[in-house]
Amino acid sequence: MSVDQIDEDAMRVGRLACACPPGADREAVTDNRAILAAGFGLAVLAQALTLTVLPEQSRLLAPTAERMGWPFALLLIGAALATFPAAMLVDAFGRRAAFGLGASLGAAGGALCAFSLTRGNFFALCLGAFWLGLAQGFALFYRHIAAQGSARGGLVVLAGGAGAALAAPLVVSVTGSPGATLLAAAALHIVALALSVRLPHALRGEAASHAQGRLSGRFALATLAGAVAWFAMAAGMLHGPLTLAVCSAGPALIGSAMGWHLFAMYGPAALAARWPSLFPPIPVAAAGLLIMFAGAGAIYAGASIASVAAGLIAIGVGWSLVNVATLRMLHEAARPPRAALALHDFCLLGAAAAGALMF
Repeated sequence: MSVDQIDEDAMRVGRLACACPPGADREAVTDNRAILAAGFGLAVLAQALTLTVLPEQSRLLAPTAERMGWPFALLLIGAALATFPAAMLVDAFGRRAAFGLGASLGAAGGALCAFSLTRGNFFALCLGAFWLGLAQGFALFYRHIAAQGSARGGLVVLAGGAGAALAAPLVVSVTGSPGATLLAAAALHIVALALSVRLPHALRGEAASHAQGRLSGRFALATLAGAVAWFAMAAGMLHGPLTLAVCSAGPALIGSAMGWHLFAMYGPAALAARWPSLFPPIPVAAAGLLIMFAGAGAIYAGASIASVAAGLIAIGVGWSLVNVATLRMLHEAARPPRAALALHDFCLLGAAAAGALMF
């Protein structure tokens, strides 16, 4: 009910009453994919900006070489830990509250990371990276929400990351310093917060409709394929730039290779959203994993700068294909409940954290 509809006699001390607007009908809100895609794109851009400066700043601030990978690993761990709260909050309080909370954590994390650089505080950098990871975990749920109407909607949201990846080098060149880059990442999450308030609070019967879904072999296959892809992606993103540096590649070349890698991670999703029939899930997942293995081999061989850069791009393309396939496998048949979707994302992000820590 609205505030005007609440009986004044009922507004007494100690009484709890809901002044939120009621849940909207599904038909009235399924076309929020533009807002969801924009919010996801902003989160991807913020992540790209963070990853541009996080490895080098971690190296400079880490008290020992063994702790240099902590901020990146904590970012991935935070994203994994956010998956279940994201699913529960969307059901309990609606999209607006859930995604608004995620964006708020991202804004705070980016600001704390920037503050840590001014004070040379490694542990503040770790905490800020963890908060940014929490925000990323919430943002990943955008694609599941958009896929409620159709799996194609989820692909549209996933494709929103392509434009963000292209914008990352431009934003980095404008900000100029690592601290300013991290503040820009925080600002992007604030914009995402402003977008989240335009989403509906909740859908009538939304949780119930998802609770009817049952897990299947396709869910297990999608989770397994996705976990392997995220493991290889995280290991490649951490090892690739270091290999390029060993091969005497300059910062501009490393930044360019990572920019194309990020674009390759989301570009194929745009094609899949436009022509979904050309991307049958199981063959595409198999092809994506093969491409990722080939790219990982090129990176770890380290034969030349060109081969390592091509390996990074191949890993991005393969990762995108696997994620397109897994999204379709999850949402084109009987959709699993939200808790199962959270478990799926948790396995993916946990595998990514393992890849980052292992390599």
